[in-house]
Amino acid sequence: MLCFLLFSIFSNRLWGQNLLGLPLVYNYSKSVTQGGSRTWDIKQDSHGIMYFGNSEGLLTFDGRYWKTFSLPNHTNIRSIWIDANDRIYVGGQGDFGYFERSAQSGLTYRSLKDLVPAEYRSFADVWNTAGVGQSVFFRGTNVIFELKGQKIQVHPAAVEWYFMGQSGGRLYAQDKQHGLLEFRDNKWTPFIKDLPFKEVKIAALMPFGQDRMLLSTLNNETYALKDRTLTRLNRQDWDGSYTPSLAHIDDSTFVVGNAKEGCHIRNMAGNTIQRIGVREGLQNKNVTAVFVDRQRNIWIGTDNVISVISYGSAIRYLRPNMENDVTGYSSVIFNNALYLSSSNGVYYAPIKNGLLDQSRSPAVFSLLSGSDGGEAWRLEQLNGQLLLGHNKGLFQIMGNAIKPLTQGIGTWKLLPLNLVYPIRSSLVGTYQGLELLNFKNNVFSSTGLLNGLSDSFRFLEQDENGTIWASHPYRGIYRIILSQDKKSYQTELYTKKHGLPADYQNYVFSIKNQVIFATEKGLYNYDYSKKQFVPSKQFAAFKDLTIRYLKDDQDGNVWFCTKKMVGVGKFDPKRGSYELINFPEIEGMNTTGFEHIYAFDRNNIYVGAEKGAIHINYNKYLKQSVKPVAMLSQIVATGREDSLIFAGFFSNASQTQRQLAKDSMQQLPALFNSFKFSFSSPSYGIYQHLEFSYKLSGYDEDWSAWSPLSEKSYTNLQDGQYTFLVKVRNNLNQESNVEEYSFVVLPPWYKTVWAKAFYFLLCILGVLGLIRFRKIEQRKQQRKHEQQLAQLRYIHQLEIEKNEKEIVKLNNEKLAHEVMAKTKELASTSMQLLENSGALIKVRDELSKLDTGEDEDSNLRRINNLLKDIEKNSANWNQFASHFDELNDGFLNKLKEKHPGLSRNDLKVCAYLKLHFTSKQIAQLQNITVRGVEIHRYRLRKKLQVETELSLNDYLNAI
Repeated sequence: MLCFLLFSIFSNRLWGQNLLGLPLVYNYSKSVTQGGSRTWDIKQDSHGIMYFGNSEGLLTFDGRYWKTFSLPNHTNIRSIWIDANDRIYVGGQGDFGYFERSAQSGLTYRSLKDLVPAEYRSFADVWNTAGVGQSVFFRGTNVIFELKGQKIQVHPAAVEWYFMGQSGGRLYAQDKQHGLLEFRDNKWTPFIKDLPFKEVKIAALMPFGQDRMLLSTLNNETYALKDRTLTRLNRQDWDGSYTPSLAHIDDSTFVVGNAKEGCHIRNMAGNTIQRIGVREGLQNKNVTAVFVDRQRNIWIGTDNVISVISYGSAIRYLRPNMENDVTGYSSVIFNNALYLSSSNGVYYAPIKNGLLDQSRSPAVFSLLSGSDGGEAWRLEQLNGQLLLGHNKGLFQIMGNAIKPLTQGIGTWKLLPLNLVYPIRSSLVGTYQGLELLNFKNNVFSSTGLLNGLSDSFRFLEQDENGTIWASHPYRGIYRIILSQDKKSYQTELYTKKHGLPADYQNYVFSIKNQVIFATEKGLYNYDYSKKQFVPSKQFAAFKDLTIRYLKDDQDGNVWFCTKKMVGVGKFDPKRGSYELINFPEIEGMNTTGFEHIYAFDRNNIYVGAEKGAIHINYNKYLKQSVKPVAMLSQIVATGREDSLIFAGFFSNASQTQRQLAKDSMQQLPALFNSFKFSFSSPSYGIYQHLEFSYKLSGYDEDWSAWSPLSEKSYTNLQDGQYTFLVKVRNNLNQESNVEEYSFVVLPPWYKTVWAKAFYFLLCILGVLGLIRFRKIEQRKQQRKHEQQLAQLRYIHQLEIEKNEKEIVKLNNEKLAHEVMAKTKELASTSMQLLENSGALIKVRDELSKLDTGEDEDSNLRRINNLLKDIEKNSANWNQFASHFDELNDGFLNKLKEKHPGLSRNDLKVCAYLKLHFTSKQIAQLQNITVRGVEIHRYRLRKKLQVETELSLNDYLNAI
């Protein structure tokens, strides 16, 4: 105990201030977690999944996806305990029980309240849950419930139960009246009756070292418990603040959740070595729960936020100005102190001797007096002195002050012109050209600007031939020739035409005593024989990388920066090659445009960052890396509706269960032929930067390309057996085992065995039916053929008869046409005779009036007789009319019956019209003009009362 007290006193002096390096903090707001405002307890299962007792129920997180499981009464979950089989026991408000794992449903809650005796079922919050042996204990305020098998045993409090917890496989509880009790032989026995804190509740109890326990109270008191004796640890740090939670980090440190200041990291003596609050990255400092997972991440439950602190990580932040962050431009260890140049001056902090990891040094940064008021670009050691390139000029750092060497022109970089100590002359790259810095009698002096090109020379290097090279980000590469007297210089610009991939993004660095040119297409050398820039064969591993900064370390590794990524080319001395390792944990955090890496040793790599600097313990980083674990988070099958077929939870007997799952894999109806697979890896905080590769066996031929995406969808899968495979790798190319899930998409109903049997039967019936059908068809065809033959015979007979009828018809039509023609001719002739007869009568009448002699009388008598004969021949009109009616179906009789007022002359004209005589023909027959005929026709229309729209011919033809 005396040794422990001496250690405590020593530690109070040693750890009176925070550590230099701050762990990276990641925050998850409740909008991300989908949880409530407060988190009361945190645990982790054997698979690495995190569980949070929250005001919305039980939250789970597998590294990618948050899920929520509520209690039936939708109240807070105050406490969690996870047994060896990954059964999650929880204590809530007015209820307690456990969540059982289900591959399809996720977590299913089973309440144990119904096992409690009726008289004890009215209880409030269950604040602590712990398992010891075969029993699980749930602490309420007035009673502790013990679950053993399927029975509940009740342990009432003498007055009030203050606390319950287990340590080293033993169960302890604090009773208000009897102090600290131990559960032994199925009963509570006194352990420490007289506690130094009578009315204060214990917050946590845990093993700490050999045969020792650590005990903390709700009012921020910490005690070492050994041999049933309590020793107060942190008297000087005590402030009485509310500290509800405590967790073990390693054998020398633990973390305490504080309601006022976030969380405290404390050592074995109970002294705070680091405070992590809002300034350090937490979004809220009212801590309700702390937990340390297997990767040594510290999980913090605060108001509305769940945070994870990557405390065990090999990467830490160095923030010299916590109140007003500055951008870090360069770092250097000089005289046991860390100097960091920034966007507003230089900061420094002492480094404790003997520490392998300098970020764990207990110190605070201080601003170097006089260095602020502008950008402090670069820190460099020259001749055992520390120099600073500043926006205001070049300065020498001497203790806690700076001395100007040149002023007025901003300074970028120093380039020693020889490697022999002491270095007498160095070129200084400035905003406006080159200066010469001399060193004599331990004193630096500047000769001012040299005569030459006035340009900004930020990058300067000298190769083994003595050639000085300078790069410009958007012009090209300068080759600089210094005059013999070192008072002037000449420049020659090299561009794309000299072999560079482009005129821009070109940088010059010295790596392994040779000048290397970083371009947008990788690293190049200058070939003096070709007078061209050529890709570097030695650094072929960097091909196609747009390098902005290069720095080699003592082990031959080459550290580099791209636009947003920091990495290292790990050198293999046997092969002489490089393996590229990126640091995705700090992607986008490093300073862009003014990159800088300072490799002090394998344990201390400093990278310029947007908030000061980033410290990488490279040796620890390589040793700390573990093989990642791939995990399926969720599988959703999509049909008309989404269906969850796997919820991401396996029991601890995973191998047996998965073998059974393979033997009886899930079968899905054909409707579910689209799937969405979500996968993850239980790596948290700084370790969450992983890449996944997947393959659907039965669909994909090859594995997918590595990608940080953790979801994959497949649509329109055919029926068959499938196995989804997924694996994960970290940035050190360590691959996980393959996680797999097999399932079967059943064929649609029309592809089932019964359907195929039905199809087969249908085919047989179809063949038989086809045979029968063919026979029937043959009979039908035969009958049809016979019918067609009979029909053809009948048609042939009809054709013969038709042809005969056609011949008769044609003959009849021919005869009719001949009769009609003869009729017309007869009518015409008869009409003409009639006309001639009338004229002869008129001649006879005129001759009878003549007075002649006997001879003449005899001649006239003879002429008269001839005229009478002509008249006799012409007096056959009635006979003509009768004959005309016979030929024209009684036309004249019908016309006279219908129109009795017609004269004979009218009937004659109507007969002409019926015979289709033209007006001209009628005029000739009647010995009148055509106009006379038209007038006669007009009068006929009036007599016949023919309508205007109907022609006279049509009217007569219709009779």
